[in-house]
This record gives sequence, C-alpha cells and structure tokens, in this order.
Amino acid sequence: MEKEHSMLRIIRRIRQKYSPYIRWKNDLIGELESGSRMVETKKGPIEYMIHGESGPFVAVMHGGPGGYDQAAALFHDMFDKGFRILSWSRPGYIRTPLKVGRTFEDQADAFAALLDALDIEAAAVLAYSAGSPPAVYFAVHYPERIRALILECAVTGKYRVNDGNIREQIFFGHLMFHDPALWLSDVIANHFAWLAGRSAIKMESSLEEDEVWKVLSHIIHDEQKEKVLMSLIRSMSPSQLRKKGMKNDLKQLAQLSDLPLRQVKTPTLVIHGTDDFDVPVAHAHTAVQLIPDAELYLVKEGFHILALADSAREITEKKIMFLKENVPAA
Repeated sequence: MEKEHSMLRIIRRIRQKYSPYIRWKNDLIGELESGSRMVETKKGPIEYMIHGESGPFVAVMHGGPGGYDQAAALFHDMFDKGFRILSWSRPGYIRTPLKVGRTFEDQADAFAALLDALDIEAAAVLAYSAGSPPAVYFAVHYPERIRALILECAVTGKYRVNDGNIREQIFFGHLMFHDPALWLSDVIANHFAWLAGRSAIKMESSLEEDEVWKVLSHIIHDEQKEKVLMSLIRSMSPSQLRKKGMKNDLKQLAQLSDLPLRQVKTPTLVIHGTDDFDVPVAHAHTAVQLIPDAELYLVKEGFHILALADSAREITEKKIMFLKENVPAA
C-alpha cells in the first residue's frame, strides 16, 4: 500500500512539473486538427484548408518544417485580396501520411489528386522554400492545371543543412525533432519576442550584426510582423506531427538534381532575398536562367523569412499584382 501511495505522489509531481508542456502540446494538436479538413483522394488522405469564399484559387506549397498552417503564418496578408487560398499539408506533415507521396514528383501527383477531390480545375501556386520542387514538377506534369507560379525563397537544386550555420545545425539536428525543446522555444518567444526574432534572423540571413538589430527593431515595433514571427514558430510545432515530413524533405533535397525548370511553361515570378543564408540567392538565379520568361524580384537585405523583411508589404503587393495579371477571375 505504501509503495502505491509513493507511486501516486511521484505521478502527481510529474504532472505538476510537466503540465504546462503537456497542456501546450495537447492544445496545439487540438488547434491543428480543428483548423483543417481531411479529404480522401486517389493517392490517399490529404489535409487541407481553404481561406476565402470566392475568387480564383492560389495554392500554397509550404516549406519544411511546416504544414497547412504555414500559409496563415507567412501569407496571411494575401488573404481577403480576391483569391481563395488553398493550403495543404504535404506528405509527412500533420495529418497527411508520408505514404501519400515521398518524392517531390509523387507530391506533385498528390496535389493534383487533391484538386480532383475538391473539384478544382486549376490553381495558381505559391511555393515556399522546400515546397518549390513539388511545385515545379506540378507545373511540368500538369501544365493545364496551373495558372501561374510564384517561387519564394525557393530551393531549386541540391540542398543540405548548412554546416557553417551553427544555429541551423542545432535547429535541424536537435530542436526540430524534440517537442520539449520546441515548447521551451515557444515559452521564450512569448516572453522575449526580440530574442526569438534575433535568433531567427541570425539563422536565416547573412546580415551583419548592426543590420540584424535594425531589422529586429522594426519587427518588435510592428504588431503584424511580431504576430508573423509567433505564428511561424508555432507552425513548426509539435515535432510529433511534422518530423516525418521534415526528415523526408531533407532526404529528398539532398538527392535533388536536374529539376525540370526549362520545361516550366506557366508565367513564373521568382522572389528571393539577397541575404538569404538558408537558401542562397544563387537558387533564384538558376530558376530565372532556366525557366522561360521567368521574372526575378530580388529583395535587398531580404532573408529566408520575407514576411519579416522591411519591405514585406511591397513584396505582398508584387505577388498580388502578378497574380491579378496572370490568373483569370473565377
């Protein structure tokens, strides 16, 4: 009996000590599940969400780590601009099983299957970072179903985690795959937004220290940008629902070669920051050199999270203008 009481006391202490973490994780999982829908496609079950009631469709191919919620985190300022934003979780992320599509070509097929299941004839595609390879394959394999293509901070060639970026090594090697560490990062960000912002800028940019602080000061004094920062951090958690997709992305990106960029025939806008340390601007130049008639929009001092750049509003305006010029009204 005494042993049972001792065990119960230990359990109560554990619950008291870890209840904030457990509550954070359970709440986050609940929010993610209630914020999306599932649909059965010919490739398997796929998670998605549609923002907006009318207008032509713009589909977001999220980066890694990510999920359907990354669209709201990074591209919320494109909502209510006359488009319906279709966000989905690529295979391995949140509730879309990895078996739906491991390779980027398979993910392009899975996206086509999603459009079929939702009875969507065609859509423009906004691809971010690691979401760009499946977007390129979709544009090549289904040219009649894509209205326009935007490649933002796009990976267009072989990619590996930067050995020279200590923060990136720590994030992808440790933090990303451990929920307690992500929870602690979330707690710190909620109390010290500047610290989270500085860490993000240092990891994702090649800016000098004084430039980092300049950008950071603009973020913490801009309510919308601070909201973007917090939403982006949450869109990487919990690891339990994203690590299969992230590990698969890293594997596929390390093997990536000869993307069929020359075969892309749809109007294409390539947006990239000049100081992107995660995915160097050379990836953008490669895309523009190979994609026929592609337009390049370089963001001076921009880094891998352009939604936090000083010129974020101008970048959004450029994307909306490009879409309105190339996507017929629904």
